[in-house]
Amino acid sequence: MDNETVAAVLKEAQRFWLKWRDRVPARDSEQWNELSNEAGMIKQKYGARMVRKWEGPTPTMEEEPVAAPIVNWFMDELEARERAAYGKREIHG
Repeated sequence: MDNETVAAVLKEAQRFWLKWRDRVPARDSEQWNELSNEAGMIKQKYGARMVRKWEGPTPTMEEEPVAAPIVNWFMDELEARERAAYGKREIHG
């Protein structure tokens, strides 16, 4: 991956974060669907790479979207903020 692609991943992830960080919608809203779809599109846009995953006693190699670590981190934080703002609910699905 060249420097321009790395910069593009970071810029797009930052735009996503700045857009949603202070206006986290309820999980059962259309806006949450929009937020989730945007995260998925960012992860899909930059392709995938093979990463080592530890599941059990030995590592395995799995394909993961290139932008997944940062986008998933942001999603974890947005989910925590959603729970804090709207109360803890069971997640179905």
